Amino acid sequence: MPCLVSIYDCLRAYFNPASISHGPFNKKRLDCHEQYYQKFLNPKGSFKVCVCGGAGGIGQPLSMLMAANPHVSELCVFDLTIAMVPAAGVAADLSHIERKSKVTGYALDKDDKPIEKLKECLTGCHLVLVPAGLPRKPGMTRADLLGTNAGIAKNIVEACAKFCPDAVLGLIVNPVNSVVPAMCELYKQAGFDPRKICGVSSLDIVRANKFVHEQTGAPVESIDVPVVGGHAGATILPLFSQVPAAAGLSADAIKALDKHVQDAGTDAVNAKGGKGSATLSMAYAGAKFGNAVLCGLAGQDTVECAYVMRGSGEDLPYLASKVTFGATGVKEVHGLGPMNAYEQGRYKETLAQLKEEIDAGLAFAKTSSLGCKNESGRKFALPPARPSAPPAPVLSKPASGDGNFKVCVCGGAGGIGQPLCLLMAQNPHVKELCVFDLTIAMVPAQGVATDLSHLEKKSKVRGFALDKDDKPVQKLGECLTGCDLVLVPAGMPRKPGMTRADLLGINAGIAKNIVEACAKFCPNAILGLIVNPVNSVVPAMCELYKKAGLNPKKICGVTSLDIVRANKFVHEATKIGLDSIDVPVVGGHAGVTILPLFSQVLAMKGMSAEQVVDMDKHVQDAGTDVVNAKGGKGSATLSMAYAGAKFGNAVLCGLAGKDTDECAYVMRDPSEGAALPYLASRITFGKEGVKTVHGIGKLNAHEETRWQECLGALKVEIEAGVSYAQTQTLNI
Repeated sequence: MPCLVSIYDCLRAYFNPASISHGPFNKKRLDCHEQYYQKFLNPKGSFKVCVCGGAGGIGQPLSMLMAANPHVSELCVFDLTIAMVPAAGVAADLSHIERKSKVTGYALDKDDKPIEKLKECLTGCHLVLVPAGLPRKPGMTRADLLGTNAGIAKNIVEACAKFCPDAVLGLIVNPVNSVVPAMCELYKQAGFDPRKICGVSSLDIVRANKFVHEQTGAPVESIDVPVVGGHAGATILPLFSQVPAAAGLSADAIKALDKHVQDAGTDAVNAKGGKGSATLSMAYAGAKFGNAVLCGLAGQDTVECAYVMRGSGEDLPYLASKVTFGATGVKEVHGLGPMNAYEQGRYKETLAQLKEEIDAGLAFAKTSSLGCKNESGRKFALPPARPSAPPAPVLSKPASGDGNFKVCVCGGAGGIGQPLCLLMAQNPHVKELCVFDLTIAMVPAQGVATDLSHLEKKSKVRGFALDKDDKPVQKLGECLTGCDLVLVPAGMPRKPGMTRADLLGINAGIAKNIVEACAKFCPNAILGLIVNPVNSVVPAMCELYKKAGLNPKKICGVTSLDIVRANKFVHEATKIGLDSIDVPVVGGHAGVTILPLFSQVLAMKGMSAEQVVDMDKHVQDAGTDVVNAKGGKGSATLSMAYAGAKFGNAVLCGLAGKDTDECAYVMRDPSEGAALPYLASRITFGKEGVKTVHGIGKLNAHEETRWQECLGALKVEIEAGVSYAQTQTLNI
């Protein structure tokens, strides 16, 4: 199947032979999947991408994945000012990810016209992804939904026609079967190329691939199901007869699979209890589509299914099938290929329903027009009357050296937890992912799990939930038993009037409940804590582990976001490639306890002392910057998810036999001569978890001064955590 350049592939790029630690850690950090080396060392593309609706439920994780795509040099996040989180806040959050993309946010009031105000945002765009529109509400007819969402799509499409007419537009606006024909006809009426507009139907393919994998046990990399027709209900037609892996399935099994693919969106909505739809899997699928387009634009023809305009000799003027994307977008629209008797019957059903939905879109287009015309004089060819032959399936083999580990994300239905689960579900080392949260979470954990279970990855995803008064140590046996890694993005944010001691009391209690359950059910697992205040919570939990006779070095504070930010800020200041920047960040994980050692980074050698001081402060304050940019509506959820996945990947690579370095906040042995019993520094993760805790290396004069400041503040926070532990025990 076409490869999705997901964030995990980008994380692999981080661990490639070009990523060199300078100073005391001068060693190459080999990629745990070396076949990815050449692919990501020299990415060809350098494109501008916009996500319209980028602050929404699909838009935020989609923006995260696109910000990590190696073909993206600039990402624009656009949404309305009434969005759940300000677009500028999402952009500020994503701008900290250590990828080459520059991320900018744009927002309009709901009555503003994009064609009048999105010039800066859209000019120069190569790809515009549009996860926009309203969900269908009780009492709303399909015609009502079309009227509303086609109007939303038209405003964006109109602005694209004016400011980036050569961009490929990927529409994720329901009902796709009607909205895409409507927008294509409007483009054609105004003299623009309608083949630039595609309906993103990739999620149907993603689901079909995963469901065949689950039914047959065949590696998901060896499965590529063509899904044709449309993108809703019975118009979705998976052609399982063209898939060798499905050849042994009975007729009844095929019918059940067919229905499963059609109903999978409803399954996700039901599992989320009306609190959301298939946001995470749709983000994954949108990124898969986006990557196919960008690979094509970069000169590597790439095949992906999409819902596009067809030639005059086809059964309908719009159909989904395999499409080859090339240097200008849609290069070739392929035929559907052979069908068996069952599929032929289903195809007739598909055509009948799809024709009605296409006609509804065309009727909308007749009553509307774009507020601009193509003045270039260029003429655009319509699709050939007949499609080309279907391409051969693009299949691959599972990468050698991948682990098969069980991972749990505790707090997996929260703001950090959901995108973190999205990333961990894609990690090639993960065979089972457990999503745990409380029943009061923003979305049910089972709903998040159902959503992620549709990703075409080998991981099996399950959800677990407890009421807030339940004890994890009593009820999480099934969830935690056998876990190799537990990531904990949990706890409450600090509220106005709350002291640091108040925050520690609440969040240490939350962490203790989870750590206690881990001590009972998976004592050998690595625990990655993302629970503030990390500087106090980690010592508290380590001391409790030690009191219970367990290995306290199984518990790590996740400080990777400090390193991610430092790397990105050095890249922005020096324009040196991120492949050659690896900033050690030592000390702790809050304020002045965060100490980036820029003197150990060759890329910083030309920076003035003042610039270094400013960048040091920038790393310390980056979390506050994001909170401010989000206007109090959130924190650094997306970049923290990225960083948590980076930490998780390092641990899993180590467990799989590839020693991997990553900074983390851990207990120090007295024999190490460390200044404090807990510090963040470079850690080598191996087959048992923490293998080597490295020293901090040589400091310059500025860093020596900062180091003493760091130690003074950190000592107080560590003592607070140790004091908490003295009043507690683990009940195992």
